[in-house]
Amino acid sequence: MFDFSGRIQKVQKTLLTGDALWISQKEEVFYLSGFTGDDTVLVVMKDRLFFITDKRYTEQLRYEVSIPYELLLVESGRGRRECLLQLIKDHRIERLFVDKASFPLALYEYLVRQVPSLELSETRVVKDMRMVKDAVEIEVMKQNLMITEWGYAYIIRKTKPGKKEEELATELEYFLKKKGAKAFSFEPIVASGYRTTLPHGTASSRVIEKGEVVMFDFGILKNGYCSDFTRCFSPFKIKKPKILEIRRIVEQALRAAEEVVKPGVTAETVHQAAYRVIADAGYAENFWHSTGHGVGVEIHEDPYLRFGNTQILQEGMIFTVEPGIYLPDEGFGIRLEDMVLVRKNGAEVLTQTDYKL
Repeated sequence: MFDFSGRIQKVQKTLLTGDALWISQKEEVFYLSGFTGDDTVLVVMKDRLFFITDKRYTEQLRYEVSIPYELLLVESGRGRRECLLQLIKDHRIERLFVDKASFPLALYEYLVRQVPSLELSETRVVKDMRMVKDAVEIEVMKQNLMITEWGYAYIIRKTKPGKKEEELATELEYFLKKKGAKAFSFEPIVASGYRTTLPHGTASSRVIEKGEVVMFDFGILKNGYCSDFTRCFSPFKIKKPKILEIRRIVEQALRAAEEVVKPGVTAETVHQAAYRVIADAGYAENFWHSTGHGVGVEIHEDPYLRFGNTQILQEGMIFTVEPGIYLPDEGFGIRLEDMVLVRKNGAEVLTQTDYKL
């Protein structure tokens, strides 16, 4: 399905003889090879590919990985650093590229003690590749979002006074798994009443009351890729004018941000567009987070739509646009979220569900 061979070759083109790239983050091992197991390291060289793992995963590698590789077996839970050291010595590796966020400090200290001449360099090559999705990735992510939105259409029919947030989260998970989801892509947010002022208000035992807003924020993981979705819903007609006003402002901010999305603008520009609408309405102090984030093999990845991020948007990027206003003194918050694909002439909004309460 995915062009793993092409991805590996693209990485190898950035390497010289004497270079190697260490990949231990589970999502990036999958991105480059298709392997979905744990406790496995991928080492990419100019013309070779090594998996360092233990016997628990040899059969899984054989089934999941179709590109040529060499297998280096270690004991379960140990021996990886010695194996890497031997690989460095045997292949005369002079420079090891790593992602500092996932490369253990203890391993770094061990290697520089054993091979003082070894150069360790940080690289973003895989993260930069991941930001721009190809046609297959886009289609997979569209399908995942479609299932996610089916889940929302289902769960709002179950949302009524007397239900606990946790009950709704459980029913939602069961429905999504029946539709093919492997798992939630993150712990779902089901927050009602005053708990909608918690941007990450995961489901609690709180009982939904009449006239309240319920915030649903969830996504699925399927075929290695994530989705993300947020809407606010009430099982009864909202009578409080303030809630309707805030929902209108948040929708305006969402649309304003989506309108500026196109190749060549910065990630910060999108955030500024949403922020400006909310600030002009007098709620700048109540917008507590960035406007969005990339989505792919991880639920949060580059690019991040926030102040100070001068990352240039490129065709093929997929990210969320999710402004929110939170009013603790009023006892409610509103957030709306779309997933957006950067096309040549602007944004393709992938999310189909309307914004009504």
